[in-house]
Amino acid sequence: MRLLIVCLAALVSACVTLNDQRTTAPDAALAAIQNARVRECPPERVQVNARSSSDAQSIGVTAEDIALTPLASDAARSVRLRRIKVAPGGVVAWHTHETVQGMALVVAGEMTELRNSCLDPILYRAGDVAREDAATAHGWRNQSDAEAVILAAHVFVR
Repeated sequence: MRLLIVCLAALVSACVTLNDQRTTAPDAALAAIQNARVRECPPERVQVNARSSSDAQSIGVTAEDIALTPLASDAARSVRLRRIKVAPGGVVAWHTHETVQGMALVVAGEMTELRNSCLDPILYRAGDVAREDAATAHGWRNQSDAEAVILAAHVFVR
């Protein structure tokens, strides 16, 4: 009996002294949100009508509406939150924001934007936000080897 008690005591003390050596990787999506910042064309590269088009067809893009909320101040308009996934080599075709304004946050991966008001392509990485006002026309390309994930919030006419 004494041997059993000594063995149990040794076992319990061994369990108490074990250290959990697991490490967890930081959450990349959370880091992108916590460090979000607006990315814009450098002021010296802004030019009205710098571009008038890019790719005509979207390729490798899936979009899913997450939520839709009607505006109390205007029943004809709503706010939409959308998740957009762009495969490597994928393209979001050239489009305007005359009727749909908002912003897009790159949560994962990276995207290159071709914008009507910028002479140069703009590279967006996780945590970068693109403003999309009524004067915005643009297209996007995923020129990386990884999927890009974007959260877009827009006010639009239903």
